[in-house]
Amino acid sequence: MSERCLSQAFNAAAVNWVIWVALIVILKRLFLSVLFLSVLPYSARADSLSAEDYQWIGERIFQNETGGQRAHLTFWSSAEEFPSFGLGHFIWLPAGLDLPFEATFSQMVDFVAQSHPAPDWIQQPHPPWQTKAEFDQAWSSADMADLRDWLEDTKAQQIAFIVQRFKQRAPDLTQGLQPEEAAQIQAKFNQLMQTRHGQYGLIDYVNFKGWGTNPIERYQGEGWGLLQVLQAMPEAEELKDNVVLMSAFSQAAKTVLQRRIELAPAARNEQRWMAGWARRMEGYLP
Repeated sequence: MSERCLSQAFNAAAVNWVIWVALIVILKRLFLSVLFLSVLPYSARADSLSAEDYQWIGERIFQNETGGQRAHLTFWSSAEEFPSFGLGHFIWLPAGLDLPFEATFSQMVDFVAQSHPAPDWIQQPHPPWQTKAEFDQAWSSADMADLRDWLEDTKAQQIAFIVQRFKQRAPDLTQGLQPEEAAQIQAKFNQLMQTRHGQYGLIDYVNFKGWGTNPIERYQGEGWGLLQVLQAMPEAEELKDNVVLMSAFSQAAKTVLQRRIELAPAARNEQRWMAGWARRMEGYLP
């Protein structure tokens, strides 16, 4: 074959290669677009939750946070600087405490009080105790017993609060991301929202560790919320069925939480929580 023919053949092969690469890129983007749009939006999927779904998800969050024990509806761990309350162990930060966690107890009280009047003394931004010792001393008081009654009677409203916050804040998940990454994150989010276990995993993880978009929830610049979990998962087109999808979500969550532990201040000794966190992540598996 002449040098000219070889050159023409080489050029033709190069053109074909470029065409194939371009076609693969186009098909990949088309897949993401279809996946992004073909399922119901997060708000519609969350709105479609039935009363049975609410109860199913709520009971699992209740088990995760309290072990299903009424006594743990009002709880202050010896390993934490603040108390937690209710089905979702909503944080109520003592005055003057500066920690990289979002306090949601007062928001929950405001929401639930619209239908079930709350005790007057909890309708304030900070608890009446500054230390765990003060909390423990008050634990058996009439006020605390009344609070546990209120929290037990309003579990349905508390899960409604959790889901409402989830729906309201989901649109902000991909803000600030580059378009291609935003499409990948939204595609994985949408895939998870198509199944009950996926919905539970998303809602529970956000209640547990946040969205990952709050700049104060960082150790050494790294977050540990839902955004970071979705970023750590394989690309959406690799998650071909529900078992693979939920396994990837569970494993990515463990990876993100282990990284949080490694970056946390040594004095917090967060490694002591990893075994329990890992069991919680395994609970997302179908």
